[in-house]
Amino acid sequence: MNLAGRDNGPVEPVPSLPRYLPSGDVVADKASWRTLVRAARRELVAGWGEDGRSGAAGRLAEGGLAFLRGYAAAHRDGDLPGLCVTAFEPMRTEPPVDGLTGALIAEGVRVLVPLTLERPRLDWADLADPDRRPLGSGVLAEVDVFLVPGLAVSVDGVRLGQGGGYYDTTLPGAREASGGAPVVICLHDHEVVPSVPADEHDVVVDAVLRPATGVVGVPLGIPGGGLSDPRRRPARG
Repeated sequence: MNLAGRDNGPVEPVPSLPRYLPSGDVVADKASWRTLVRAARRELVAGWGEDGRSGAAGRLAEGGLAFLRGYAAAHRDGDLPGLCVTAFEPMRTEPPVDGLTGALIAEGVRVLVPLTLERPRLDWADLADPDRRPLGSGVLAEVDVFLVPGLAVSVDGVRLGQGGGYYDTTLPGAREASGGAPVVICLHDHEVVPSVPADEHDVVVDAVLRPATGVVGVPLGIPGGGLSDPRRRPARG
């Protein structure tokens, strides 16, 4: 699914990331790559202004909603109300998915956000709950689509995270508990790269959500549309 060309304000110039060249020390490579990505993010948002951020938020919301409507049509008779997704509350330099999460709640979608416990454990709370009361990991069995953060992703779906190990620890069991719900990483436009430094335990995602493209399945091109349908989950019931 390629949703480029949507009219949600001007598309801002974006930085670029270099090609990853392994040094033989994957731990050091990950650290240096995280530094590069974070610097590029700071550069990006410094040039945004309020219009740039709102434009990116609008494109992410449109692309995410289009994907979830397609998912609901395939798995829930077209109904968004009652759908359950994970997401996150974005930091200043992260993709502004708050427009998407607000739109999802308005559509009757339940949005779960992480609560950080001792490393590498997460709990979960309902975004609509102002008290962020913990729900326990069992709530992940109700999830239809995992929208997750990250720093970058390779064209074959290998995720580079922030380094805490939270999602690499959580997602394998969560996928199983949910019956195979697809994992969609939310990124800025420049953060899909040919390869990233990775270990065997690093999560492989099913799809990528970016402002310029909407949701595209992996493997994917740079830049480009989806080459596979990330809606792989069998219907429950």
